[in-house]
Amino acid sequence: MDIYLIAPLPNFGSEALIADKILNIDERYALMASAGITTVAALLEGDFNIRLCDEMTEDVDFDDPSDVIAISMNVAQASRGIEIARRFRAMGRRVIMGGPHVSLAPGDFDGEADSLIIGEFETVASALSRDLLADTLQPRYLCGQADLASAPVPRWDLYNNDRAISGVIQTSRGCPFECSFCDVIQYLGRVQRHKPIENVLAEAQVLYDLGYRSINLSDDNFTVHRKKSRVLLEGLAGWNGREGREPVQFATQASIDLSRDAELIELCNQAGVRDIFVGIETSNEEALKEVKKRQNLRRDLVTEISRIVAGGLTVTGGMMVGFDHDDLGCFERQFEFGMALPVVNLRVSVLVAPIATPLYEQMAAEGRLFTDGTETSFPGGDLWTNIEPRQMTRRQLAEGAIWLVEALHEPDNAIRRFEHLAAILGPPPEHLRASDRKVTPGKGASGIFKLFRQAASDPQARRVIDAVNELSHQRPEIARDLSFALSIFLNSFTSLHRLSQQGSRQVHLSREKPIAQPA
Repeated sequence: MDIYLIAPLPNFGSEALIADKILNIDERYALMASAGITTVAALLEGDFNIRLCDEMTEDVDFDDPSDVIAISMNVAQASRGIEIARRFRAMGRRVIMGGPHVSLAPGDFDGEADSLIIGEFETVASALSRDLLADTLQPRYLCGQADLASAPVPRWDLYNNDRAISGVIQTSRGCPFECSFCDVIQYLGRVQRHKPIENVLAEAQVLYDLGYRSINLSDDNFTVHRKKSRVLLEGLAGWNGREGREPVQFATQASIDLSRDAELIELCNQAGVRDIFVGIETSNEEALKEVKKRQNLRRDLVTEISRIVAGGLTVTGGMMVGFDHDDLGCFERQFEFGMALPVVNLRVSVLVAPIATPLYEQMAAEGRLFTDGTETSFPGGDLWTNIEPRQMTRRQLAEGAIWLVEALHEPDNAIRRFEHLAAILGPPPEHLRASDRKVTPGKGASGIFKLFRQAASDPQARRVIDAVNELSHQRPEIARDLSFALSIFLNSFTSLHRLSQQGSRQVHLSREKPIAQPA
């Protein structure tokens, strides 16, 4: 039986000024390979001929003759997933849908597929495989929680690896915190489950052998379970750059409380975990309280982020605006906060209420959900919220967020943050110093080189490139870290430039600050 397994293109939206999923060049590259469809492919049991499509790297082939079309999606992919499903079903194909958003809001997909997978696929993979082969496909499969100890190595051999920058390994699922805007804990739970270290190393070796030299440890909170994190990091430290292997740059996601554990930071450094995404969100403590982001409360966030960076980890920071405690002065305050951090890449987002979250329920109860047919259930990846803010309009929030993104990407401001980063970033250990040894360009390197060449033709971007080159000459031991941060910055900068040239925004701003107190 033939199965065509698709990861739809996310809905970036017309205001998506920071593309953290694709390269902004005229060729298709995903910043991270799709672990979802490769994992599903590995779990199917029986005589299946499986073809994968990650729409971030290639177009969907609507002429594919497969018997079954399977679509895996999160909230940002849901609208496109439904479009794809409708086209295939109109041709008489059987369509199966699954993934986080289907699991959180199955009612939104009623009538759009022949079968829905609700929950973690591992627990029904055998049953689904048998039913497909017996032609007894059920309309719904209700799943339990997966045991990651039995997780197979994803089918990376089926994936378009030449069009991805970073490989992906999921080492755990779940997060113990209770941020009210987070749908991850609604889907995967608050009790963290972990993949055995031997499984993680096996997956790392597969990706390494395929040519990946950048791997994302795709966890909701990599360091929150200290004992498990230590075992995993010790294993990675013993693998990475050893036995003739070239250094691999790992990235992951953690919470701010990592800053309190100097030993864990050092283990990250020894393992080659050189980039950590931290949801910094805001310096406004009342805003943090309202969304139950308690782990960020009563902390000097600038000092704690600086401590992480000094330990040898670059930080990519999540920054959010649009809380009930945010007035129209929040954009200037967030800009000053961001400029105080040793963080180059700050991903600005507006507060949205994903379906099935406590925030969604709160906004629905207060009559503050914005309803236009799709945005309530499928908020996109742009800077328009699906709620009615308390102290500003949705348009004012979008305008302020765009101004904040542009201000943070001004070359002079970016150079200041690069200088701050280079002044305090701790070096990698000797065995992982790319400057001391030959390193083969990893997967997707040609796309990164093209991004640099394209950006260098812009005089403003060129200033940042030249400044980072000078910093790299001054500190060659962190040159690879600076280059990695520069590539992410240039990708966002290119996105800004392209939107400006196309005039495709729904809101248009001058360079003036959008600060005017609401009536």
